[in-house]
Amino acid sequence: MTFRTVEELMKAVGCAAYPARWGEIFDTVMADFDKNGCYMTEPAYYDMLNKKYGVLNKHLDLFKEAAVAVGRREPLARLLALLVAALKDRAHVDADLKEFKQPLSPTGTHDLAIDMLTGLALFAMVPYTAEKIAPRHLPREISDYILQNCEMCVNYYKARYGVPGCNLITWYQLAIEGHLFRIGRLEIQICDKFCGGSVYENAKGERVTLCHDVLLHRDGFPLGSHGYEDGEGSFTATLTETDEAFVGYPYLPSGHVSTTTTALQKSEWRQILTNGDPVISLHIPPGGGLTPAVVDEALAKTKEIMAAYFQDIPYKAFCCSSWLLDPQLVELVGADSNITAFCRRFTPMAQKSQGNAVMNFIFFDPDRRIPLDELPEDTRLHRALKQHYLNGKAIYEFYGYFF
Repeated sequence: MTFRTVEELMKAVGCAAYPARWGEIFDTVMADFDKNGCYMTEPAYYDMLNKKYGVLNKHLDLFKEAAVAVGRREPLARLLALLVAALKDRAHVDADLKEFKQPLSPTGTHDLAIDMLTGLALFAMVPYTAEKIAPRHLPREISDYILQNCEMCVNYYKARYGVPGCNLITWYQLAIEGHLFRIGRLEIQICDKFCGGSVYENAKGERVTLCHDVLLHRDGFPLGSHGYEDGEGSFTATLTETDEAFVGYPYLPSGHVSTTTTALQKSEWRQILTNGDPVISLHIPPGGGLTPAVVDEALAKTKEIMAAYFQDIPYKAFCCSSWLLDPQLVELVGADSNITAFCRRFTPMAQKSQGNAVMNFIFFDPDRRIPLDELPEDTRLHRALKQHYLNGKAIYEFYGYFF
């Protein structure tokens, strides 16, 4: 089967969006395919890498089955070869994936070859990741977690759609670079950058966070968020610096932004964190409680790991972007709950949000297929969140930080 251009191939596989740059590498990748085929469609390859790295403890047979299924359909096999070539070009991969929209099975159906295609491509990067992290001599539990990202993406997909697949190829580039791993109850993302504002501190230890260049609704919440779509009276929260002061719109305890400016005199305030500064981002994977004790333990261990194995990666603060940081949760789940305790660790900063994270991570319905009145009520949290959404409200994904 011959495809003269990348456009012909993408049309054949039903790929609606892809990087124009792939046209530059297309002929080379296809010539190699014509000569050698695609090694990612050979079941023996998965046996070999699993034996060497121990990366498929649960889904080895599934990956092999998917590889065979892709190999039987030449257009998909050619796309897999092209995608693997793109992933190995680490200088361009981030830009490429922003423009790539993977083919999908028709709504309501499951096509293993299509749904697992990007998961197979992720697997091809295991040797790269293993070589990259080897010089750090990480503890086994951390290195294993990094290398097993291709299997975890299947768990995520299956929990939401009931069938195996992968749709997190962009997210798992962090693991490919060795920048995402788990310590205790938390998932740790190193090499991240602070965003959304600048933090200032005075001699008393008081802190103020000023918003940076965010378009805001007249009520001080990012314009375009759920319930904040009306642009009348909107404004941009800019931050300026004079010889005497830092002038800007401060974040309020609610995470909203004040609609009036404040001036922080340089004689009293100093900047301690700003956009682009290195931070560690925290993520909360499923499974296990979120008591203050287990979070404290994970944070303490993280500091130890960073000091022992990542001395070359400085960080100024811990950050998080999550629905768990929405201050509304305090009223919904109670002041004494573990969720509230986690939320209160952070200084909240509103970010543009449609309130979809709750649907994804709590109700496992990222595409909003389930009517609100049919959402489960299995737990107190389920019931509280469901009623909140039935009332026309939302739990937003807030950004936040602590030191």
